[in-house]
Amino acid sequence: MCDMLCRVPSTEMAKEQKSVSASKANYWSLFKDRNFPLYFVLTLSFFMTIFFRVSASVIMPLEAERLGISASLVGFISSAHFYSYALMQPISGVLHDRHGPVRVVAWGLVLTAASCLLLTLVRTPFTLGVWRLVSGLGVSPMYSATLVFIAFAFPHERYTFYAGINFAVSNLGAMVSVAPLGFAVDRFGIGPVFTALAAISSVMALVLGMKAKEDPLRKKAADGGKSKSLSSLVPGIGRALIFVFRDRRMRALMTLWAASAASLVVFQGLWGAVWFEVAFKVSAASARFWSSLISVGMMVGPLLAGGIVITPERLPITIRKTIALNSVVWFVLLGVVYLACPVWVGGVAALALGAATGLRGIFVLAGVTALTPPEEKGVVFGAMNMIAVFSTILSQWLSGVIIDLFPTARPGVYTEEGYFAAFLLVACVLSLSMLVFRPLGLEPLKAREE
Repeated sequence: MCDMLCRVPSTEMAKEQKSVSASKANYWSLFKDRNFPLYFVLTLSFFMTIFFRVSASVIMPLEAERLGISASLVGFISSAHFYSYALMQPISGVLHDRHGPVRVVAWGLVLTAASCLLLTLVRTPFTLGVWRLVSGLGVSPMYSATLVFIAFAFPHERYTFYAGINFAVSNLGAMVSVAPLGFAVDRFGIGPVFTALAAISSVMALVLGMKAKEDPLRKKAADGGKSKSLSSLVPGIGRALIFVFRDRRMRALMTLWAASAASLVVFQGLWGAVWFEVAFKVSAASARFWSSLISVGMMVGPLLAGGIVITPERLPITIRKTIALNSVVWFVLLGVVYLACPVWVGGVAALALGAATGLRGIFVLAGVTALTPPEEKGVVFGAMNMIAVFSTILSQWLSGVIIDLFPTARPGVYTEEGYFAAFLLVACVLSLSMLVFRPLGLEPLKAREE
């Protein structure tokens, strides 16, 4: 049965093999594209998005212990980042379609710099919440901006190449925001570190502002392409949500996207480092290092996918395989913790989890890109990412509630059993998302022709 489902006609397979061979031969020449430098700056901006998303895994446990606040409150404060981030996703998509992603991201970086300066003030539960809220607002346009830019600046068949670079570089932000950020905060303090981050964000905003005229989407609008008015904001978001929920294959991809994003953020963006510290009984520095290997995996996985050309015919089965692999690796990590293996084994499992999650992200996004009409990519990406981010808000809050079910004598410090129970639920939810494989189908993923 599997052979029948996976079989590709010989002529088509020959074409695919020829494409892959040509892809490898011309791999480095793709960096010479005239849009590549601007794309790379946008990718660095997405680096900042992941950095600030994951930085809570270092800042919040430190502040929770100092302030003596509960795990559920920590989860709520951390998720404030995602409230503003989620609500801005469809709005960002319309802004990209109208003003171009380069200009929108430049203004987002200005807000990001402001959020960094907020964290240098007196830190209370309220000010920490404001920091997370403003940082989410600032980085909100950067994810969909790069996706829209790739869709308009490069050939469609090279989507996985440029998306792979984007995810690899951006997930370096996740790696830097754990062990290196923890070291910098321990060495210099939160104030000086986030003042430096504010300066970096400001410089990047200036560079993008100066290059905004080179945005290919703005050039297309100037040459007679459609530029959407702000009055189309609400109808545009409504049409995007209707498109996502009405189409069974888009609903399936949305479910896979949301479940995987929620699982990643709970580990990478909040509890992973402290879970390793408690479960493997190691120092905070060691736990940060080994748990941050998930971010290394998130770099490796997309790079592995970047040199592969996946045809619309092969994309559905590829998505199924990577989602199944992602689920299996989650249970491998839980098994490593349950069997009390050495911390380095946990690090290897985290590395594998990151690689599987990165591959999943690339191919699911490729599926969304294939099904979305060209003129609606910005707002559809934004609408789907909004739904995915709402799932991360729920997952961060719910994981904190579960951890609080296993109380300890000292506020702000949580138990190994609580962490294990929370991550077991995460793994089970991710596995249940595979129920949408049937509506996803095995037909080629292509946008409908009107």
